Amino acid sequence: MEISLRQSIFRILLGGVVFTAVLILLNVWTATSRMVNNQVERELNVAQSVFTKVVEGREQQLINSATVLTADFSFKQAVATGDIPTIASAWTNQRSRIHADLMVLLDLQGNVINSQPQQFLSGMRFPLPDLLQQVSKQGGANEFIVVDGQLYQMILLPVGAPTPVAIAGIGLVINEAFLVDLKAVIQADIIISTDKERNASPVVMTASLAETKAQHILQHKPQAVSWLDITMGGENNYDTRELMLPNGEVAPVDILMAVDISDHYKNFSELQFSIISISLVAMVFSLAVSMLLSRRVSKPVAHLVKAVEKVAEGDYEQSLNVKGRLSEISNLASAFSSMQRSIKSREDRIRFQAQHDLLTGLFNRSYIEHLINQRMDSAEHFQVIAINLLGFRTINDLYGYANGDYCLKILSERLLRWPGVAGRLSGSEILYIPEQMLSQLQLETLRHILEQPVESDLLAIPMKVVFAEIRCPGNIDNAEDLFRKVNIVIDEAVKSSQWLLPYEQALEKSYLRRLAIITELKNALVAEQAELSMVYQPKVFLSTLQICSMEALVRWNNKLLGFVPPDEFIAIAEQAGMIEQVTTWVMRKTINDLAMFRAAGHTFTIAMNLSSHDIQNRALLDKLADLLAAQGLEPTDLELEITESDLVADADLATENLRQLKAKGFRLAIDDFGTGYSSLAYLKHLPIDTIKIDKSFVLNLSNDVDDQQIVRTILHLASVFELKVVAEGVEDEAAFALLRDWHCDIAQGYFISKPLSIAALTEWLAVSPYSQNAEKL
Repeated sequence: MEISLRQSIFRILLGGVVFTAVLILLNVWTATSRMVNNQVERELNVAQSVFTKVVEGREQQLINSATVLTADFSFKQAVATGDIPTIASAWTNQRSRIHADLMVLLDLQGNVINSQPQQFLSGMRFPLPDLLQQVSKQGGANEFIVVDGQLYQMILLPVGAPTPVAIAGIGLVINEAFLVDLKAVIQADIIISTDKERNASPVVMTASLAETKAQHILQHKPQAVSWLDITMGGENNYDTRELMLPNGEVAPVDILMAVDISDHYKNFSELQFSIISISLVAMVFSLAVSMLLSRRVSKPVAHLVKAVEKVAEGDYEQSLNVKGRLSEISNLASAFSSMQRSIKSREDRIRFQAQHDLLTGLFNRSYIEHLINQRMDSAEHFQVIAINLLGFRTINDLYGYANGDYCLKILSERLLRWPGVAGRLSGSEILYIPEQMLSQLQLETLRHILEQPVESDLLAIPMKVVFAEIRCPGNIDNAEDLFRKVNIVIDEAVKSSQWLLPYEQALEKSYLRRLAIITELKNALVAEQAELSMVYQPKVFLSTLQICSMEALVRWNNKLLGFVPPDEFIAIAEQAGMIEQVTTWVMRKTINDLAMFRAAGHTFTIAMNLSSHDIQNRALLDKLADLLAAQGLEPTDLELEITESDLVADADLATENLRQLKAKGFRLAIDDFGTGYSSLAYLKHLPIDTIKIDKSFVLNLSNDVDDQQIVRTILHLASVFELKVVAEGVEDEAAFALLRDWHCDIAQGYFISKPLSIAALTEWLAVSPYSQNAEKL
């Protein structure tokens, strides 16, 4: 909650006054309490000592009276003879002489003979047998007893004639009158109550003060003096102490001594009133001072507040003219003016950083998104050109990240010379919105400018860009939708090697299909479904016309997408990082099928394709050997086919992994031979056993003279390197015959058989002329 300056000053002054008053009161209270406690402690000690002396004096009086009585011959004779009138007369005389409150005569069995007053009826049993035992053992008993709710100090002595014939008892009551007289001597109240150990809620038996007050003190015995009780005149203004009765083991009572301490704190109460009065006067004075000070400060502060409100509204140009007699206010005004200039400078800098990419100086993704949404909301028609610097990662790797960043800066500077707005989306991707729509000729000019080499440290770094063109609003919903479509078009432009690609709905359909393939392929690999399957295409030795091997090919029929060609979903799996999962599934299925073929008595091998990612994944290749061993198969039972173009990515790592596979006993073949870039170099360095002529050279072999020359050249080259040759794509008998005449080793194609499922292959093997005495490759 906000408060005014006047309130703040008043609170500070008021707090100081209250703190000082409280501190003084605490010190006075502490000193007074210490003094009063010491004084009350001394009074209680004196009172306790006097009480003890009085009780002991009464005890001695009782002993003397009882001794005289029991020694009187006539009394003893009357007791011995059972002369009740004489006994009663002696009781009366002795009671009046010593002012006894209770006299009782008992026989040796504890039966009452006589009692004055008649607290005990003649013939009844005395209610305290422990005292009788004490008399018989010790020759007498001195104890406090309770009779009819009153406390008596009692002495019991045997009556001898000469042997004991009875027991005489004399008692003095401890009642209110006695306690009131005792209070006058000891200056303390005494409360006698029932024993708290026998009664959870002790009750006052007698006291030197009113019973209600005594009962309150008994139930609320204060542990310490309360300042609140002293100040408010409460009832807990007593300090108490429990007393022990001499020889009071039998009496079921508690004795409490209480001293009224309110008079001791009377001076403190007067002093407290004086301090509070002075504090109230000081508070009134503080209020007056706070009003005076706030008037001198609040007016210039109000001007400052108005100035701050202007700054908050974004007005940094106003001048601040604050007049005041206080130097602090003038310093504050000067500091505010300096702050105003600093805020303006910092806000300009922050706004620039919030809206721009710090490397290129272009707008950042967030702000360009804001600008696009504004144009979309106003239904404005505009052209968006997405520019991507090709090979940006290669530039970073070859020339260093500093030069890569420098290339982006130069590219941005060149683009900023063209009218319009531009923003960096991410990495090397830039979005450009020209002021007016650009024609294709103008876009070619812009491309030519952007692709000029960047010179850095005597280096000429080549630049190559691709453009994606989107017309807005079209079917664009918002900026995020535009960015998504930009990514789709840029990816397609890079894959299709087009420098300019306009957006078309078909591109998004292709993109959505890729997403669907990724999603459905994940589900197919995880779920135990029959969507993925393996088919096998036979290979035949041309010299013997017998089956030597099968090429394992994966197929996918999805309930949502239908049949998905392997070339399509395998390429997408490589891009999505799922190729290892696909290859692992193919490995397991192929090896299980191979084990089944071995169990059926077939000796042919199976050729399995590996992608570029697979041959660089050493852990995956090790798993292949483990899967074969688990089925009791040898590496020689499996042939691995590697596409020639896949070896370009990391030739050194691929070569090393292939050498290790060769050392384990695997047979290696180069697939699609003749379509790569360095075939002869691979033949020289790679540990391969077989080359497969790409089917593009075999499909029209019987009619195309050029294809015939290429195939014969490859066959001659393979014979020089002592490699086997597989011709795939054999579709007719003429091609089959030519390959056999040219001594090609193995043929594969639809002329022999199309790829077959396990069930269809089993039937085909049973009837095919190539399956008799099938040989192992």
